[in-house]
Amino acid sequence: MSIAAVACSVTAAFSLGTSSASAQDVDRSESKTRYVGIDGDARPAVEGIPVTEWGKTASGESYSFTYRAGEEKPVNDKAAAAAKCSIYISDVSFRGSGANAWFSWETSQVCSGSYGSQRIETQMWRSSWSGPRGYDVWHGTKSTTKSFIDYGWSVDCNDGGGTYTYYPVMKGFATGVGSSPTTRADNELRKNCGTNAP
Repeated sequence: MSIAAVACSVTAAFSLGTSSASAQDVDRSESKTRYVGIDGDARPAVEGIPVTEWGKTASGESYSFTYRAGEEKPVNDKAAAAAKCSIYISDVSFRGSGANAWFSWETSQVCSGSYGSQRIETQMWRSSWSGPRGYDVWHGTKSTTKSFIDYGWSVDCNDGGGTYTYYPVMKGFATGVGSSPTTRADNELRKNCGTNAP
């Protein structure tokens, strides 16, 4: 198993990594990608990327809905949520070639209201005849009381192991709120990377 995570700066772009085992900070000023704020917060997300808002109302009712960054958020009758978080996962990209190829992506979450700490978990999935399966195990960030976390991830390609469709998924967690729905990247890649990460 070869996966790495690194906290990216708030200005990090969603195109990550220059080596197969690590995710690197990217200078957003070099990117032509348009970034927009999430939920009135000054945190960046790539315009058009799916965002899932989830949380709990003051009465303890859980809710979630999805919209695209930069578009008008759906009318939310849970607007007075006691605590809420928004999660988003970047498109997955494929870098390198042959034995030195890897997938990379980024996960982010911003929380507000009455929560204790938050964290993110992510996993690469692949296609199979019986439905999606984990290409590697779930990996997670450490819990933090910060309102925003942004991590870059990478997992190596098991080159030549068979052709499948690959995409990462993520879940957000916040104490006192619970967990988000599992959210997947907006794209998927067809590659010859086998059934399990090397």
